[in-house]
Amino acid sequence: MAFKHKYPNLKLTLVDAGTQSIRSMLMNGELDIGVIVNQDVPDDLEVDPLICAEMVAVVGQEHPFSSKESIRIEEFLSEELVMFKPGYFHREFVDEASKTHQITPQFSFETNLLPMILNIVKHEYAITALLKLVTDNESDVCAVSFEPRVELDLALAWRKHGYQSIADKTFIEFIKECI
Repeated sequence: MAFKHKYPNLKLTLVDAGTQSIRSMLMNGELDIGVIVNQDVPDDLEVDPLICAEMVAVVGQEHPFSSKESIRIEEFLSEELVMFKPGYFHREFVDEASKTHQITPQFSFETNLLPMILNIVKHEYAITALLKLVTDNESDVCAVSFEPRVELDLALAWRKHGYQSIADKTFIEFIKECI
């Protein structure tokens, strides 16, 4: 990791959790900094926008959707899905779309392990929804845009009136320089 290389004496602990969990941990003082969806942010959190990322359907190379430029969410929801467990914005997106379109999704697999999700998709057992940037270096899967296009604004977040160490401030500046 470039940050650890540049600042070898700073300790960095990464937590793998969904947006809602990250927000809760930030508000409870369990985390100093987190990456969240920059939407409906509680007043107690300060945010610094990072990127706008496209949410896409991710399918295997032989899947019928792989040759399409875009699909409707209804088409996506009619397939067998491998999804993150509840709490991740990918899952919240699918759950909300399911309610909106009154379609019960077929969750064939649920896991929070991204390599496992990609492997399941690669082997054509199911499809998923991920940020396009996740698929950019994955040659065994295809990213297919949704119609209409779905974009998420991601932001760094921290407690508005919480203490920020020099290490926290250094990490925030490092991330902003890299993006």
